[in-house]
Amino acid sequence: MQRKVLVATVAAAPLLAMAFAASAETSVSTARTTPIATSTATGTAADDIRITADGSIKPTTPGALVTIDSNNKVTNLGTIGTTGVNDGVGVLIIGGRTGSLLNSATISLLEDYTPTDTDSDGDLDGVFAQGSNRVGIRLTNAGTFTGDIVSDATGVISIEGNNSAGMLLEGPIVGNVTNLGSISVTGDNAYGVRIAAPVTGKVTMGGAINVQGLGAVAQAIDSNITGPLVLQGSTSATGYRYTSRPTTVDALNKLDADDLLQGGSAVRIAGDVTGGVLLQGVNYSTKVGTDGVTTTTTITSSTTGTSSISVYGSAPALQIGSANQNVTLGAVGTGDNAYGLVAKGSIGASGIYNGVSATGLSVGAGGGRTTTIAGGVRNDGQISATTFEADATGVILNSGATANEILNRGTIVTTSSSYAASGVTANARGIVLGAGSTNTSIRNTGGISASRTGETGNAVAILDQAGTLKTITNTGTIRALLSAPTFKQDGTAATVTTSGQAIALDLRANNSGVTYTQSGPVDFASTTTFPTTDTVTSADATSTTAAPSTIGDVLFGGGNDTLNLWSGSLLGAMSFGAGQDRLSIDGGAVALGKLSDSDGKLDIAVANGSLGIVNTDAINVSSLTVGSKAKLLFSADPAAGANTKLVVSGATNIATGAELGIRLANLVKQPTTFTVIQGSNISVGTIGNGLLAESPYLYVATSRADANNVYIDVRRRSAAEIGFNKAETSAYDAVFAALGTDSTLAANFLNQSTRDGFRDVYDQMLPDQGEGLFAALQSVNQQVSAATMFRPDPGDRYGPDSVWVQEINSLTRRDTDQTLGSDTQAFGFVAGYEAMGDAGGALGLTLAYVSVEEHDTVAKVGEQTTASFVQTGAYWRRSVGGWRFNTGGGVGYGFFQGDRRFIAPDTNGDGVSDLVLKNNADWKGLTANAYAGVAYEQKLGRFFARPEGRLDYVWLREGKRAEKGGGDGFDLTVDKRTSSNLSGELGVVFGADFGKNVWWRPEVRVGYRQTLAGSVGDTVARFKSGNPFTLAAMDDKDGALTAGFALRAGTPMSYLAIEGGVEAAKKQKRYNLRLAGRAMF
Repeated sequence: MQRKVLVATVAAAPLLAMAFAASAETSVSTARTTPIATSTATGTAADDIRITADGSIKPTTPGALVTIDSNNKVTNLGTIGTTGVNDGVGVLIIGGRTGSLLNSATISLLEDYTPTDTDSDGDLDGVFAQGSNRVGIRLTNAGTFTGDIVSDATGVISIEGNNSAGMLLEGPIVGNVTNLGSISVTGDNAYGVRIAAPVTGKVTMGGAINVQGLGAVAQAIDSNITGPLVLQGSTSATGYRYTSRPTTVDALNKLDADDLLQGGSAVRIAGDVTGGVLLQGVNYSTKVGTDGVTTTTTITSSTTGTSSISVYGSAPALQIGSANQNVTLGAVGTGDNAYGLVAKGSIGASGIYNGVSATGLSVGAGGGRTTTIAGGVRNDGQISATTFEADATGVILNSGATANEILNRGTIVTTSSSYAASGVTANARGIVLGAGSTNTSIRNTGGISASRTGETGNAVAILDQAGTLKTITNTGTIRALLSAPTFKQDGTAATVTTSGQAIALDLRANNSGVTYTQSGPVDFASTTTFPTTDTVTSADATSTTAAPSTIGDVLFGGGNDTLNLWSGSLLGAMSFGAGQDRLSIDGGAVALGKLSDSDGKLDIAVANGSLGIVNTDAINVSSLTVGSKAKLLFSADPAAGANTKLVVSGATNIATGAELGIRLANLVKQPTTFTVIQGSNISVGTIGNGLLAESPYLYVATSRADANNVYIDVRRRSAAEIGFNKAETSAYDAVFAALGTDSTLAANFLNQSTRDGFRDVYDQMLPDQGEGLFAALQSVNQQVSAATMFRPDPGDRYGPDSVWVQEINSLTRRDTDQTLGSDTQAFGFVAGYEAMGDAGGALGLTLAYVSVEEHDTVAKVGEQTTASFVQTGAYWRRSVGGWRFNTGGGVGYGFFQGDRRFIAPDTNGDGVSDLVLKNNADWKGLTANAYAGVAYEQKLGRFFARPEGRLDYVWLREGKRAEKGGGDGFDLTVDKRTSSNLSGELGVVFGADFGKNVWWRPEVRVGYRQTLAGSVGDTVARFKSGNPFTLAAMDDKDGALTAGFALRAGTPMSYLAIEGGVEAAKKQKRYNLRLAGRAMF
């Protein structure tokens, strides 16, 4: 038995030796300056190589630093690198071997070179790199290599050199190729990763891959992959020295040619990929609630990361296809993943500098070769292209490209911008199906947007030049936006217009027929499988369900086309070419834009929704059906004598409850009948009035029909129907005539469909009538009068002389009645000198300055009438026993300034008033006043009662004024105006005296004031070239209750008082508060 054990042990010894040999490896744990190869790793035999964290290999001669030339593996945990050595390779893998490479640390082939500013213009000059032919990892074409090539999350590959690469696979490989770390290559014609030979396995590109240089490409898949290609990190490529646009023209102009080199694509796929291309990102799902109002979105993220592809320059960010071979991308998976390209991250292209175009995703590379993407393209992420003075394209299928479906559940956004006076015509395009490409379906549940800013050039969201498209389905947003530039390149402001066209769908090259269907949002889920080692987190978010929308023109070609608008809105032209076409609106959808059909073969069916036609043409159609829940809006150009008219060759059916309306481009000056539908087979129920009630409030619109026509009658609404007051009525014809001289102003009136909205803009056209200002002037003079009628002390002693000053505050509020109401504030001071005689009398002089500011009740921000008055006067006062007598008067000069505003409401919803007009005028005036009063004071101990009466007269003459700045339709000339008022007041004061040498006296007063004579002058005004109109002033004869208080105090040589009061008439309230002080000498 022992012998058998011994024999077994001896027999196992060779096997154990082989096992120990297999697990052995050569370790580089110190600094090494000579290359190493696996075939001679031990010095005499082949072995695996491990470069530890303390180890490094840094030769100073050209060639490979580490070579896999036997069936072994290499693991790098240290540093592999050279400085200033050309023709170097960090790790060279000889094809035809079996092994692996794991880079978990640094491979760096650098040079000691830094560009400098040689011409002192503020930016660097010279080449990006001086050396050449430096490669981090290289696989040669010496047969098939079997094994994995991995640079993991801690791996760093840094290369500086022209014609260099971070990872270059020139031979076939059976195994996985993975980068999860960072690769940075600087130099012309550089590659971050280039696969130039077939790969049988999975290719995963994560981490960060960045290249910079002329023609530099970050990832070049130039050969076939039998397996999937997964991108899950950031990738960028540029030839520019700076990837941020300078903020000043001077800095932009100083850039040299070597600063503006064009790089290549960030990702180029020029070979077959049987497992499809996945741009990894978050998983998400959306579910529309049963209420149709809320949507719940679930977002699931993973530590795998999100793909980001960025290019700065004219090359496409992601280029798929080859000019040398046919390329096919197999499907990523099944079901939701049955697409050759699934993009869940971001693809961004930016031209940065003037005249450089940008393309996000380009499929097909010409050369007569085909590029086929199985199942099509699915975008759940973001695709963008941004340019200055050049074309911007989001997705383009070039000639030879086939992607049967494009499914967009993310965003495709393009922006092309030009300066004013640049002379550049450029376009922004979202999705382009180029001539010779093949695509039959586009589905959009996300957003497709093309924006063009420029004097010329178009914005096109979807462009079919191939003519193969069959269906477009939209449950998201498709937008084409145009705007005019507001600045020149030198920064100066400019006012220009844009002549381009905003086109949501350009299908004019398609003659086989396209069906465009817009329907409500649907549930969907965006899913791919994350690695099992990932950490996955999920979060829910709830938002308001957005209705689908199309902004921009929809232009069909010559086939049998159908536009199904079954939810949301369409704002833009609807143009049908030859063929039997159909326009169907249902589900409460709204379409507003021009409508045309080239051959009159268009069936229109509006079941439940609204169709607004903005062109004023006769439109030939084959049938018209308008349901009971439908609205049909026509347009008219009264000045041109044109209006929308549907000429129906077949049947016309308008159900009871259907509503018709009309949109006016300009003023209807006389009652007019518009024929809006014409046909020989018309059936009309009872037409609803709801939409007609939303016509411009300036007009009354009604509809009627006979056997062959449907009409809309329009007339101007009367002043009584509007509910104008006397002043508004007086100006009605003049305002209407003025609107006829300013189409922009008139348009803002036509935008008002409610009484309140119309009166708001109408009242802004009226001049200030000055009633509040004159009432405030009366209050000021009454306060001046009151200041002169009181003795400076409560006793019978008179003399010596005194000077006094009184501050004046008043607020006058007038209600709107037959004229517009107003709020008027006055503030000022009156000062006096008084000589008091021993006989109980006093003579005095006054000097006053008062500022008055009036705002009528419809005044907008900045609208006001202000006046400044300087007034001088004289007065007399006498006391005889308990009797008090006073009288006085004065004259003054006024300086007036009027600022009037027209601020239209924001009817288009852009957050800015639709129209703002401003004007101003200056004028002068004269004023005079007189007053007289009598009172008797009866004492009862320390208490007293004082009945009193007074007369006040105020006169004001204002000069003529002419407004400037608001245009002929808004500026007014107002004739001179004279106002006067004589009023009397009776009242009684109750009070008490306290103290002797230092005394104080509280008082309260009640009374009644009545206007006895005079009136506010009427306002006579005219618009330019218009007839004069008169705004009669409100009859101000109503009496007013008055009440007041006073607290007076003094010494033998001084006096101080605070007084206040209110005067309340039926339509007017006046409030005053004043502080007085006096010094005697």
